[in-house]
Amino acid sequence: MAKAYILGEEIEAILGIADDTDRLILQILKMDGRVSIRNIARRLEISPATVSRKIKNLEENNIIKAYVSIVEDDELGKGTRAVLLVKTTGDYDSNQVVERLTDMDDICNVFLTMGNYDMILTACTTDENELYRMIKRIRGEEGVLWVDSASIVTRKKVLSKIIKDNKEI
Repeated sequence: MAKAYILGEEIEAILGIADDTDRLILQILKMDGRVSIRNIARRLEISPATVSRKIKNLEENNIIKAYVSIVEDDELGKGTRAVLLVKTTGDYDSNQVVERLTDMDDICNVFLTMGNYDMILTACTTDENELYRMIKRIRGEEGVLWVDSASIVTRKKVLSKIIKDNKEI
């Protein structure tokens, strides 16, 4: 059970991760979300029923939220990437802006933030002209005060690091 500290006092935080076996199962699933329960059981030297029960518990506790494919944008002709920093007007509901932006095809991620920006977006487009058109469209959205951008020159995948670091499991 994980421990959290608030104002110097120790409290128990129930995270839904019961033990080291849960952590090992999560590491294996991070490397390959399609790995079979039998394969996990064999690698951890436990029964498939135990693995199945533990995965179900992790899903029910929202530790595992989804199983997804990682798609290489370059291979789909979407090699122009950028981070977009968005400031909204104070008198407009940010959630409405978020809903409209998440519907845009070339927006990959939308993060609500605190600080100088209200949102940070990541975008993947076919070229710089398409990126420019998208930025103009976002600037025209009701509730958006301004948009700043930074082109992504090189991407280092965090998932690649996870896979490389956990090959021995």
